Amino acid sequence: MYETFPYTERENQEEIMDEIKDCLERGKSLVYQAATGSGKTVCTLTPTLDYALREEKKILYLTRTNSQQRQVLLELREIGEHYGLGVQGRNNTCLLAQEREELKEGDAEELSKYCSDRKKEVRTAINNDEEPTACPYYAGLLQADLDEMSQWFKDNIPTVDETMDFCRERKVCPYELTKALIPEATLVTAPYIYFFAPFIRKQLKDWMNVELSDLIVVVDEAHNLPDYARDLSSSEITKITLERAKEESREFGDPILQTDDPISSFCELFEDIILDTVDEFVVEEDGLIPPSEVRTELLHALGMNTNQLKGIIKDLRVQGEIVQEKRREEKKLPRSYINSLASFLSFWFSIEGEDYIKLVNGGGNPSLEAFCLDPSNVTSILNSCHSSIHQSATLEPLDEYRDSIGLPYDTESRNYPSPFPKENKALFYLDGVTTRHEEMQRGEDMKKKLREELEKILSHIDRNIVVFFPSYRLMGEIIEPIKLEKKDVFTERQGMDQPELMSMVNDFKEKGGVLFSVIGGRVSEGMDFPGEQLEVAVVVGIPYPKPTARQKGLKHYYDMKFNKGWEYTVKAPAVRKILQATGRLVRSEDDLGASVILDERAVHFKKYLEGLTLVEDIGSEIKEFFQKREETL
Repeated sequence: MYETFPYTERENQEEIMDEIKDCLERGKSLVYQAATGSGKTVCTLTPTLDYALREEKKILYLTRTNSQQRQVLLELREIGEHYGLGVQGRNNTCLLAQEREELKEGDAEELSKYCSDRKKEVRTAINNDEEPTACPYYAGLLQADLDEMSQWFKDNIPTVDETMDFCRERKVCPYELTKALIPEATLVTAPYIYFFAPFIRKQLKDWMNVELSDLIVVVDEAHNLPDYARDLSSSEITKITLERAKEESREFGDPILQTDDPISSFCELFEDIILDTVDEFVVEEDGLIPPSEVRTELLHALGMNTNQLKGIIKDLRVQGEIVQEKRREEKKLPRSYINSLASFLSFWFSIEGEDYIKLVNGGGNPSLEAFCLDPSNVTSILNSCHSSIHQSATLEPLDEYRDSIGLPYDTESRNYPSPFPKENKALFYLDGVTTRHEEMQRGEDMKKKLREELEKILSHIDRNIVVFFPSYRLMGEIIEPIKLEKKDVFTERQGMDQPELMSMVNDFKEKGGVLFSVIGGRVSEGMDFPGEQLEVAVVVGIPYPKPTARQKGLKHYYDMKFNKGWEYTVKAPAVRKILQATGRLVRSEDDLGASVILDERAVHFKKYLEGLTLVEDIGSEIKEFFQKREETL
């Protein structure tokens, strides 16, 4: 029993806390899966805070979204006895950037340089007894009572939104205030990048005044971490970036390179090489290109050797820095697309070994990409910490996650069953239907079967239903002939912006009906549908990754590294997408939910899909499930 646990304990919660306590005491890491709604946040915080206070450790709680960060701080309030802070980047917490349109699109590096210049101006003005107008919020912070604000933070443990309101009212900088208060906090909750980007991690360590060996890291929604780490380590240059680099060069006089040609001409040449590479290597979405392909094409087109090419890249870097400096002098964001091009080329020509592949991507904005295959290049830093705790409702298979991010083989792994009645959730699948590529290519028969089974559900089940398809294309082909007279129908469209999507989802929650969506997207992963807002989830097909060049490269790499290419890069992502789509139906003891997988291959996932049952008449089975459960509740 944990005295600081703020609620009545439910099934599995004490077991989770005991396991975390044991791992912390042994300096081990823990990877665990527990159902949505099972209280992972408070179960992790309670023993971790107790241990940190006793052993003089600090906690870094990493999240992917602002809402998850908010939940951490709200639970911290309930537990009490501890002081914690939420940290976000300047793009979210700079009041000046929120007021000035030209700053809203700045990235972290650009805003950091801009902020540094404005702070210097403020300090100079104050030292000279002048009005500090460069940034009124930083000036307000320098003139504020820090002790008084520190006490307010300790008393209230504000969310980031509450911090913003507090600071806006007092005209002080939220970002700099939070930074100043961090050393006193037992817990800091922050986005992933604060730990996994080396430069930012070093800054955060200094602010927290902690060594890695005294740091406990919690990774929330950990199933996102491998892909996040790959993206963080990858680099891409697009056709649009090259066009902007051309415009930028001409704006600043189109400087001449060592080739006696202007930068704009080099950009045009490089753009032509990308387009030629698209034509030669792209199959459908992307293509794997030989490691030396781009270098060879550039050297041939420029008529120079490798050392001379390095000189070109150096020239681009110098010109990019000149652009950045001129923009700083003009008190603008220090952005340079020429510098972005130089950084990409430098990285592209420096990568060696088997951890990266070189890709060319097609579409409306073609690009070259140096894609990182191994997330552990970024995430293995976790092994330098006292402990790390990795949690999610969709982490299975746990050994794949552990191996992918480079945790030791003796890392503890646990999968805790849902604390809610098993009888409240049903999971069905059908024989005779599939989205297997070979079947779909034989004609319209399989699409017709899938449509018929889907119509049985949609026409006869008077519940709120979400149907997840493996792609927008297949969704359109199957649902176009379906006519539903008594249901409101909502359809996610490709390219929908966030406000439009949220408006549609809110309408679905309010009115009910049927929502057609794509699995692995924003609806299946990041949105809550409590109670009767969602009662039936249908997954059409098994959501295996597309066989792109990127995917084939990953599979080959994991075959070489673990001899488990298919299991780790094809099966594991499919398992998680199914769990994400079906796992949000039952989030409390009173929720009821039925899930359906319209694909006979679901049988191969029985190990991960508790209660998976083969049925013949899907409509009748769903009706019977709800009727029986509602009679007993």
